Amino acid sequence: MNFYILNNDQATIDTLQDVIEADFDNVLIGVTNDPVKAYDDMLQLRVDIMLVSYELSGTTGISLIESLEKVHSNPRFIMTADKLTPAIKSAAYQAGCDFILVQPPNLQEAKHMIRFIATQVKLISRLRTIYDLSATSTSPYQLPQADQRQQFDQINRTLRFLGISAENGSKDIRRIIRLMVDQNIDFNEVDFERDLNLTEHQKKVVYQRIRRAIKVGIINLAAMCIDYPENDVLLEYANNLFEYQNVHIEIQRLKNAGGAQSKVSIQHFFDGLLQGARAD
Repeated sequence: MNFYILNNDQATIDTLQDVIEADFDNVLIGVTNDPVKAYDDMLQLRVDIMLVSYELSGTTGISLIESLEKVHSNPRFIMTADKLTPAIKSAAYQAGCDFILVQPPNLQEAKHMIRFIATQVKLISRLRTIYDLSATSTSPYQLPQADQRQQFDQINRTLRFLGISAENGSKDIRRIIRLMVDQNIDFNEVDFERDLNLTEHQKKVVYQRIRRAIKVGIINLAAMCIDYPENDVLLEYANNLFEYQNVHIEIQRLKNAGGAQSKVSIQHFFDGLLQGARAD
């Protein structure tokens, strides 16, 4: 079980760390008082349970949780707070916290809460494994759960790299690409009406949102290519997701503050996204 602590109070950190490390199945993979660093770490590390203080420098624990949920980083959350008002409790639970503890926490209470949440996480993980095993025995499409998760993790990393993981169309992208991963199909094989319950009009609206998100991605990638023209990773993204000539057009447009518009192909983007996930 992987834990991460974000807190300003050393006494609280010491208590939580002692409770976590008392169980040899647990790993404390990060401790910080910097919410910006914690946010970045959560996008890169696999955290099962985050212990976060309500009182943070420049923000609150609730705001941080809401920001993480927007980019689909969703560990279980236990919050600590110096003063637990009804308003803080209500907002914390609405944001997705499982439990809230007074800071510094009582040792026995912290031990009970952490053990309880960790047990829930383990049970849910086992149930998912059982479900995935039963699903693979009846479905010709379903990938093994570990492979499926690995591919989707890579897809999320790519969306974050392009700076579009929180764009309006990102939910549509994830919904479609998850179907492609589940069924191991290319974009032109997706049945939008049958599998996604989309009418032709709804499909057009979804395409518009996706196209706008992809446009943001190609602009961000072009800007990175200007800053790092010899970076092979950027060139690989350019070719796989957008076709390099389109990124080149966008680079020229950014340099000249105008000019021709790059074109984005939704099919090329999705197939490239899936191919990149399969390759890793």
